[in-house]
Amino acid sequence: MPFRPRDSKTADEKIPVATDGLNDQQVLDYLRAHPDFFQKHATAIAELSLSHESGNAVSLIEHQVAILRDRNMTMRRRMNELLQAARINDEIFAKTRSLNLALLEVNSWHELNEVLATHVLVDFEADFVCAHLAAANLVLALDHIQHHTAELPCQHLQNGNESACSVLREDELHELFPMSEHDKTGSAVILRLKVQEGSGVLCIGSRSPTRFAKNMDTLFVQYIADILAKVMNRLST
Repeated sequence: MPFRPRDSKTADEKIPVATDGLNDQQVLDYLRAHPDFFQKHATAIAELSLSHESGNAVSLIEHQVAILRDRNMTMRRRMNELLQAARINDEIFAKTRSLNLALLEVNSWHELNEVLATHVLVDFEADFVCAHLAAANLVLALDHIQHHTAELPCQHLQNGNESACSVLREDELHELFPMSEHDKTGSAVILRLKVQEGSGVLCIGSRSPTRFAKNMDTLFVQYIADILAKVMNRLST
């Protein structure tokens, strides 16, 4: 007869576990250290129940399914937002490309004025557009291109930045878009033009005070301003 210690337990006997002093954190740490615990004790999952906001108890499996369902809905919503942003960026890229190609074909200030009116006002659905230049050797008074002998208008809005978006008062709208009719408030993006002679800004405006918010990304319109400045430098020579 094989020898067996007196205090040994058979495989079917439950081994008592000391729970004195066992707290929630210790249980949590144990489960994290043994991620396969519920695989080894699958029946325990069905026996566990959690309180619900409705007052009814739900099993752990149902609770996990609900969490996964919520996460899935959140991921789907986020994916839809990313797809929508991608579609908008594609549209902006196509319009920016079309405008830049049109700018490269410009051979006069009047043609440049027409391109700004056609592409910026129509394609980009802006309410106002005007380029302001301060150069001693240039005199212009077109609908969308203005010449200044002194300082450029509303310099305080840029505050020394390459670009700025801002809500505008009626007097600021009139100063930036002198050839257009305005409401009492609006908004605009103001972009520095890197011209060789003097200084310049491109202003694109809206009657809506929220169209050009301060945190708006100006990457694409900055590309437009860069190409526009090169065209202006060519026309000025």
